[in-house]
Amino acid sequence: MTNPDLDPDVYPPLDPREDVPDDPGELLPETPGELPEAPVEPMPDDGDPGGVPEPA
Repeated sequence: MTNPDLDPDVYPPLDPREDVPDDPGELLPETPGELPEAPVEPMPDDGDPGGVPEPA
C-alpha cells in the first residue's frame, strides 16, 4: 500500500533487492544506541491499588 501524500524526495521508494545495512544506525542515525528499560507492567490485582484484575 502506498501513501500518495509522501514526498518522493524525502521518502524514496524502497527497493526490496537492496541490501539491508548491518548497522541500524545508518537507517536512523539520531536514535540512541541503547533502548531505555521497559516500564514495569502491573501484575494481576493482589489488593494493591492500581493492580490489574485477573482475567475472567
